[in-house]
Amino acid sequence: MQCSFYTHATTNSFAELAKNQRLSLGADELHIHLLRPELYSGIYNEVLDAFEQQRAASFKFNKDRDLYSAAHVFLRQVLSCYAPVRGKDWQFICNPYGKPAIVNSGYHWLHFNLSHTHGMVACAVANNRAVGVDVERRKHLEDLPSLCHQVFSTLEAEAVLGHKCLADCEHWFFNYWTLKEAYIKARGLGFSLSLQSFSFVQKIDQSWGLLYDAHCDNDGKNWSVGTHLLQDNIYLAYCLQA
Repeated sequence: MQCSFYTHATTNSFAELAKNQRLSLGADELHIHLLRPELYSGIYNEVLDAFEQQRAASFKFNKDRDLYSAAHVFLRQVLSCYAPVRGKDWQFICNPYGKPAIVNSGYHWLHFNLSHTHGMVACAVANNRAVGVDVERRKHLEDLPSLCHQVFSTLEAEAVLGHKCLADCEHWFFNYWTLKEAYIKARGLGFSLSLQSFSFVQKIDQSWGLLYDAHCDNDGKNWSVGTHLLQDNIYLAYCLQA
């Protein structure tokens, strides 16, 4: 599996993406598009559908509203880099757990997942393979041991809390947390999938493995996963059906 990153300039001109040369996407490729949305002004909101506009308007704070709008406009323009469809013409449907998929006829092969945190938007795109991506900005965590035991398996909690330095513990927390999020997003089951029922383990070669306990709803598929530390202490993880 080949993973490629595309970093887009911090600009309001999201439409520039659709003017670029059409990107090809092989069956064994994962493309992750990154955007820093700080300068987004909301002037391209007309490409969002009624649901997205309503969702954006529901945010209490302007910064959250602008981030949501920037992310979803960006998603539409990224998809238009792979198909001759205008950004505003993309149509989506969500499964019962909220995972979106493309409705447009002829483009069901284009699988995607979107994640955003303040300072970064990530859009992962794959060819006929389930995909999940998560980005999180590092922050100080109160009562880290309690939090780890709430959201991680025993193996993962021990791996995070086994470090003597609090900074190291927090670093590994965000690695594991973004992996967990990316996996449940790829599966499309949301938090109906128990976070304690599967474990990520780092191998000697620094790659990641995935273990299931006896009660996990294992779909029987193999998954390729990875983590990256981006600038400004932003953590990214992806999960792709292998």
